[in-house]
This record gives sequence, structure tokens and C-alpha cells, in this order.
Amino acid sequence: MPRGLPAVPATARLPDCFGNNPKRWRSAWGLASPCVRVASLRSHFFENSMTLPSARHTVALLALSLTACGGKDVRPGDENPNPVTDPCEESNSIDPASGTCAPLRLQCARDLSGFKTDRYVWRDRDCHVRSVSLVRNDAADPAGWNGGYIRRYTYEVAGAERTCDGQSSQVPGWGMVTSHLKDGQTWGAWTQDVRGSGRFLFKGAHHALHELKWPLSLDGRVVQVTVQYLFATGRDHPLYAITHDASGFPANQIEADVRSPYGDLAFDGNASTDIAGLGWGDKYRFVTLSSPVTMNTGWDYREPNVVPYTRMWTAAPDAEMGAVQTQTWEQKPAGGYWLYPEWGTRHANGPMPVDYNWPYQLNQYELPSVTNSHRLAWGSNFGAVGLSQYPRLGDDGVMLSGHPYQSYSVFMVLGTHTASPVLSLVSEVEAWQGVKLTASEGTVRTRGPGGVGRTDSVTYDVAGYNPVYATWEADAASNRVTLAFDTAGRTLARPMVVVHGYTAATAPTTVTLDGKSLTADTDYFASVDAEGKALWLTLQRDLKGAATLKVE
Repeated sequence: MPRGLPAVPATARLPDCFGNNPKRWRSAWGLASPCVRVASLRSHFFENSMTLPSARHTVALLALSLTACGGKDVRPGDENPNPVTDPCEESNSIDPASGTCAPLRLQCARDLSGFKTDRYVWRDRDCHVRSVSLVRNDAADPAGWNGGYIRRYTYEVAGAERTCDGQSSQVPGWGMVTSHLKDGQTWGAWTQDVRGSGRFLFKGAHHALHELKWPLSLDGRVVQVTVQYLFATGRDHPLYAITHDASGFPANQIEADVRSPYGDLAFDGNASTDIAGLGWGDKYRFVTLSSPVTMNTGWDYREPNVVPYTRMWTAAPDAEMGAVQTQTWEQKPAGGYWLYPEWGTRHANGPMPVDYNWPYQLNQYELPSVTNSHRLAWGSNFGAVGLSQYPRLGDDGVMLSGHPYQSYSVFMVLGTHTASPVLSLVSEVEAWQGVKLTASEGTVRTRGPGGVGRTDSVTYDVAGYNPVYATWEADAASNRVTLAFDTAGRTLARPMVVVHGYTAATAPTTVTLDGKSLTADTDYFASVDAEGKALWLTLQRDLKGAATLKVE
């Protein structure tokens, strides 16, 4: 818990088939069977999914005249409607062995020791199996929360599965929404006592978006919070995108920070061993100098930094956990409070900074009593939610806006410490900022929504690069695009491309890179979002220098 406060103690599966397209599902949880496809009511049932008795009665009445899951829509003019596949239906096929890139799988309403979870299974850049089990956020769970976090994360190490669970009784996973008030009747709020709603926003062959929403009360003002998780074949780490929407009340009514994704995950394979080291990046890089980490550990804060991140690691087993932002610190400042006078300094003999003054929350509030806390979160200055102007970290006088929105995206990183997954990803994101993207067919996008759950448009810092999802985006011309990447000599790792205005029902038959044909599901992974009229495509290779990607 921040500010030295004591830690706070801690439905049957139904896809609702709202939509007639197998690639995109807007499914509210908790509705009684049978599930009914009513395209015009998609938003109504999701937005009102918390009023369950009313929803059940409505579904029951509609079910008398409409088809249940797995049938066909009955609408005028639909003489040959396409069959619809339930995205939650268990696959009867056996997944290919690790090392083979199989399609992404979604397993709905899975019981995980009493936690109702939706489990995503995907293949990373090495085609090794990874999975995340997300606890549903619309009902109380066995830990005394209302879900809305990762309860289990698995990945492979040396050919064996490593299972990482939420083991803290106070903070039972990773991904919680948490904000703290500078002043107010309470310390702030997190989603422990808040029931929300969720939906499968998009599920394609190789890409999926999972959305969670909450009304978070901060000193009597309700901030509408939207979180989306992006999972994709060929991408190691899930992306966590969050928006705090304070547009429902005037600016300067509250002064809150942001610490999401907040959590505690036994990232060392449930060993719960001592933390061997930790660090973060704001405008400079902070790193500890000895193991295990205590409040007397020495540290170094001298190296300049570009992309914000947090990280901690264990030595035995060899494991690392962290968060990496999709933008640079100059583009989207992160971190808070008053430690910036120590930028450029080294304290080889410690002690560590006082707990309330770390720019990000990690395990500082537990360190006085234990050395094996796996707590890890994010951080900002107060005012990031609520103020029309608040200062970024530092004393340069630069002011930022925390009203009406505060949005950002980070990768949720797990791997072995020897592979340095956090700093490797930091380097990749940094390299992306120098990429120049142009189009000879289609149009590169230069603007897009400012965050998840938002409709306002903002200008991208890098033409074509959407930091909300860490994707490269363009508009198609008759379902075709020809995109030229110039990486300025750095490596553009496994780029994910989103082609908007794509109206074909199936993935393209021809994809080439520098004139050479690529093989689907080997050289690239494609998903069609028919309702959103978009093609998602991840290249299973890195680009360096000049490269031309053609989709037709």
C-alpha cells in the first residue's frame, strides 16, 4: 500500500453472441442462457450488464422469438448468413507443440481455484506458449476483490512451463486499477470493492482485445476507468492500456495520481524468493547495487533514460517482472514526487530513498519487514487525474493535463532476468520512435483516439505509430496497402500493423516484403476484424533499414 498505510485485506460462463460476425464479439458477462444474438442491442446489454436481473428477464423474453447461440440470424435479406462461431467454445484440437506458432485461444469462465477467469493462450516471438488468466470483474472473488486482474501468468523457461500466481492475500494478482488522492477523506481508491463489467472486444485468429470497465469513486467524484488487454501471436508480452475519464465532473475537483497496473505476482514461478534487484526509468535510470534488496541497499541513478519502465528480479530462480511504456518519457512523462534532485547521483552504500518518494510504487512499503515482496505498480505526480494542469516529474516547470482524460499504455513483462526482457523492450520502444513510415498505396494514419474508451482524436508523435496499442496504422485503398518502413539503422522488432478500411471477409491472399512472398501463419499472423473493418497483421521478423510491406 502507498504512503505507508497498512495493506487492505483482501456466473456460469455465457458468451452472449451479440453480433453476427465470427471475428468480433461484444460479449457481456453474467447473462442467463440461452445467449441471444441481437445486433442492435450489443451496447445496451454490455453497458447494463451490472443490472443482472433485468438483463436476464430481457434475454428470456427475446429468446422466445430469436435464435440461440450457434444458429443463424433471422433478418430480412439474409438469405445466406455466415455461420457464427462462439469465441468461447473449447477447441477439440490439440495445440501444436511448443515452437510452432498456433492461433490464439480463448477459454472462457475457467475455474481457477474458485476464481472465475477468462484464459488467453498465445505464442510469443519464439512460438513458445504463454497464457494469462484474467479474473472477471463483475462479482466477488475468493480473495475479497471483485476481480479485474491477472491471477495467473504462465510462460516457458528451458522447455518447461513456469506458473506465476497472485499469492498475496491483500493483492491477489496484477493489473488492479489504483489511484491515490493528495488530499481527501480517504487515501484514494482501488477496484477491490468496485464491481465493473467486461467484454471480449475482439477475438481474431491471432489477436484479441479484452476490455474491463469500472466506475471508480475518488473523494465522491466518479472516474470512469477503461482497461484493455491486447494479446497477439508473435508478441511476447500483453499490452495494458488504460484511460481515466473524469469528464463527468469539472476540472480541479480532485488531485489524484495513477499507479495502474498495480499488483503482486509470484513472477519467480511461485517461489516467493527474495528480490535480488530492482529499478525504474523516468528521465534517468535507477538500479540497486546489491542483493537482496533492503532499505539499506546502495543504488545508482546516473544513466539517462528515454522510455519509462519499472522492473524487479530474482536470482534463483532466474526471473524478472516489469512494465514498459509504449511512449518515451518526453512524449508521456511517468513517475512522480520529489526524488529528481538525485538524478545523476550514486549512493553505493545506501540507504534507499524514503518509501513515499519513489517515483513508482514497487515493494518499498513492504521492505522494512520483508525482502520477498513482489509488489510492482506504476506512478505519476498528483493531479494526473483531475487537475487541468499538474507538473511533470522534475523542476523544469513543464505542466501536463489530467482532465478530462488520463491515458497511457504499458507492456506487462515477464521472463528470465538473464534475458533482460524489460530493458530489451525499452530499447525496442526507443527504436520505434525513429521509424519513418510512408505509403505508396493507402494512407498512413497521423491521428487517432487518445486512449482506450475515447473518441477524441490526437496527433501521433510518430506518423503511423499508435501508442495505444503499439501498432503501425494505415488506411487501405480497395483493401490494399503498400507501406515503406525506414528504421534509421535501428531494429524495428516484429512490427504489428493495423490496416483500417479493410472490408474483405478473409485475410489477404498475398503479402510480400521487399517483393518476396510471405507465408501466412509462419512469416506473419493475420486477424480480420470484420465489424471494425480492420486487418491486424504481425510480422514474424525484424526490420532494419528500408523495407516495403505490401498487402493485397
